[in-house]
Amino acid sequence: MRDSRKNYLIVGVFVLTMLGTLVAWLAVLSGSTQSTTAYYMEFNNVIGLSPGGQILFEGYPVGEIEDIVFMRTPESAFYRLHVTIRKTWEIPEDSLAVMTQASLLSAMVVDIQAGTSNHMLAPGERIPSLGSTNIMTTMSSVAAKLGHLADSSLKPLLDNLSGGTDSLSTLSQDAPIILDNIKIFTKQLTTATTRLNHILDQSGGHIETILGKAELASGNISTLTTDFHQTRKQLDVLLLSMRKIVSNNGGEIDHSIADLHHTLEVVASHIQEISSNLEATTRNMNELTTDLRRNPGLIVRGREFSEP
Repeated sequence: MRDSRKNYLIVGVFVLTMLGTLVAWLAVLSGSTQSTTAYYMEFNNVIGLSPGGQILFEGYPVGEIEDIVFMRTPESAFYRLHVTIRKTWEIPEDSLAVMTQASLLSAMVVDIQAGTSNHMLAPGERIPSLGSTNIMTTMSSVAAKLGHLADSSLKPLLDNLSGGTDSLSTLSQDAPIILDNIKIFTKQLTTATTRLNHILDQSGGHIETILGKAELASGNISTLTTDFHQTRKQLDVLLLSMRKIVSNNGGEIDHSIADLHHTLEVVASHIQEISSNLEATTRNMNELTTDLRRNPGLIVRGREFSEP
């Protein structure tokens, strides 16, 4: 009896030991024994995600989703994912979390694309996130765009091609007329070319003379341009010399202008007397001229004055 109990005890201890070993091994494989850091990220939809889902960093498993909370604000509604990342794993602040799916049958995971910043996110901060890259969603979007393309572009293109076929049919009917017109135009062009060659042959000497005169005129223009440049340089030198003269003799010029101004003021103050004297002199000259015209002998005898 004692031996059977002893055997049962040994078997029970062995089973419990194996169960404990299995639990410890599963904990090590799941990473739950490692210390972690909490972060959170936000998405507009979480299709295919659930608590316990994997968090990847450039494709490498570094954590899992702890909880998903739906939140609503006056502006929008979104899902907040509370995640845990290995404590030793640093995440640059410009990293980007993306919902992705490795293949059509694989589970949806969150992959963190590493940033290039030297500043790392502090524990509890938000990891910037982007919308889902679900293959089925992407295929649906592509299909919708292809449908829109077919309606907006391919269908009008086919209609235009149908119209182009009708135009080609009409063009094939008009082709003989077009060919006849081309032949007539070619004959007229040949005739015009022959006449032009004949005119050039007859006036070849005149054309050469005209070209020679044009070349001579261009040479004269070039010489004239050179002379203009030289004249401009001389004018520049003359203007520079005049500027220097004015700069060096500025005081004397100002003094001369002041003297001229004073002289003009004196003349202006005596102009009335000068005008009166000129008027009297003119009157006397008129009387003398009149007397001499009447009696030229006054030049010899002079004028007799009667005593008062």
